[in-house]
This record gives sequence, C-alpha cells and structure tokens, in this order.
Amino acid sequence: MRTLVLLCSFATLSACNKDTPTTPPQDAAPATVAPEPEPAPAEAETPEEPEEPVDPRANHIRACEEEKKAEVCTALAVMWEQGREGPKDEAKARGYYDVACEGGHELGCYNLAVLLKSERGGAPEADKARTLFAKTCESKLEGACLNAAIMFEQGQGGETDGAKAREHYGAACDAGEMPGCSNLARMMILGEGGKKDPKGAREKYQQACDGGEMGGCYGLALAWEKGLGGKKSKKQAAAFRKQACEGGMDSACK
Repeated sequence: MRTLVLLCSFATLSACNKDTPTTPPQDAAPATVAPEPEPAPAEAETPEEPEEPVDPRANHIRACEEEKKAEVCTALAVMWEQGREGPKDEAKARGYYDVACEGGHELGCYNLAVLLKSERGGAPEADKARTLFAKTCESKLEGACLNAAIMFEQGQGGETDGAKAREHYGAACDAGEMPGCSNLARMMILGEGGKKDPKGAREKYQQACDGGEMGGCYGLALAWEKGLGGKKSKKQAAAFRKQACEGGMDSACK
C-alpha cells in the first residue's frame, strides 16, 4: 500500500484517479491561431507615357514631300490656306500649291494663280498668275478661262491682248460661265480683239441673260433698243432692261 502512495506522488493525479477530469491551470494562456503570412506587396505598375498628339497634317506632309503625291500637296495647301486642322499660313499654302502644280495637279496650279494674283502669302506675281490661268483654262477648270480673259483684256501681268481676251471669254462661255458670254458679246459688238459681229453678240447676250447673268440682259436690252444684230424693238428693250434692273444691274435702272 505504501508503494502505491509513493507512485502516486510522482505520477499525475489523473493517473491515480481516472474518474477526476483534468482542467488547465487557471493562469494558463489560451491557445492562439498562428497568424497567416502577409501577401507580398504587388510590384508597382509603371505609368504609361502619354501619347504624343498626332499632327493631323503629318500624313499629308509625308505623302506630299516624300511620296511626291501632287494631289495631296494641293489638299495640304488648302489646309494651310484655310486654317484647317491647324494654324493658317498663306505663305506655306503658296509653297505647297507650287509643289502640286509642278507635279501636274491642275487645281494646285489654279489655286496658286489665285494667290499669286493678290498679295496673299507674298508679293503679287501677276505674270505667273496669268500664265497659270491660261494653262488651266486649257484643262477647262472652272474660273480659269474667265480670269485669264480679264487679265489679258486689262493688261494684268503683261501687255494687253484683246485677241486672247476674246478667245478666253469664248472658252469661259462654252464652259457655261455666263459672265464670259456677256463679256464676249461686248467685244463682238465693239469689234475688240477681232471683227465686229453684232448678230453673234446678240446671241451671246441672250445666252447670258437666259443663264441669269444680268449684264447679258442689259446688253440684250441695248441691242433691241438700237437694233444691233437684229430687229429693233422698244418694247423688248424695256422688258430686258427691267429684268436687268430688278436683277441688281443698277445701270439698267437709269
């Protein structure tokens, strides 16, 4: 019996009395859950460089200067002339129209002539403008023949040349530009740049008036009033004079 007591003194109480429940000491710390490892910090993303704004004219400049596309040079010149897609610069417009014209683009030649006739983009070059208007008239470009005719008749960019003026007014009239018809009729009535042709003049005045050109209506009124190129009729003359006056031809109202 002594032996058993000694053994119990070295053994745990629970080992000697299996019916007694065991409890942790009152001051024992409660069990804790092991902390989860913190995730590794994500690598900082490098901010993207802002894209350089695309120059809307860049493609045109490349196609004109590097690829030698004359029609693109004209389009680029229009951008500079009118301030499209960027600043306005008529001097640069002249330069690109010149390149376009050298490349054989007729519209570039015509637009260049318009600038050269004036002080837009540089000093006037009337002689070159007249040459270009005459050149583009051959291609039947609208406005070219009429501009060439005016410059030849008025001696702009060179000597006065009535024959060439009459020729170019005729070309303008044939192309459907009614001021060309009325100006041609005037030269035919007066015999400028060629022989007098009152009958042909009356026909051209009629064509111009029918096309809405009031100068043609007024000229036709004078032809009927004076019997030039056909019958004389005060009634017809008055009718065409009234039409011209109401259409804004002030000299017809007097």
